[in-house]
Amino acid sequence: MKKLSISFLGRDCPGAVSTVSQILGKSGCNIVEVTQTILCGEFAAIFIVQAPDTLDQEELRRLLLTGLEAAGQDLSVLVRPAVEGQWGTGLVCEPFVVSADGTDHPGQIAAMSRIFAQHSINIESLKAILGEGGPNHALFVFEVMVPEDVDLGRLRRELVAEGKKHELRVSVQHRDIFEAVHRVAPF
Repeated sequence: MKKLSISFLGRDCPGAVSTVSQILGKSGCNIVEVTQTILCGEFAAIFIVQAPDTLDQEELRRLLLTGLEAAGQDLSVLVRPAVEGQWGTGLVCEPFVVSADGTDHPGQIAAMSRIFAQHSINIESLKAILGEGGPNHALFVFEVMVPEDVDLGRLRRELVAEGKKHELRVSVQHRDIFEAVHRVAPF
């Protein structure tokens, strides 16, 4: 068996995950991991699968496209070998949540992510929510893995300073603290 990464992108509609998973199963592929989201009506998913060694990547892509078309689903498909291992293997990292909110302007995500890149911090998840706090309001939530050798005080200062340049209030919290503060308890 070989490990493949298969990405899907296109107009969202009911049945996308069902169609994809059925085609993969009929092709002899075992789904190992999957993540899926919908963003402004666009469906995006990544499936990591174990595929038979005899199944060619291009053949699997063709099977997926044919099956999706037959189901009336307009998704693009990318099939490639899955990357073995994961970023940060061997590194000691701590999970942090960095939120930034304020008036929306072009370049804000680029500015914040540049600070992370300069400190070799990996962004594991990014969510941008626009307009919910009023017109032109932006909220960006970065979930990042911070290597232990990063100076957290310096990182906070740089993020806050960069945020001010872009009219953003910035908060940096360890993920455990963020989750404890934002936990919703049952009534």
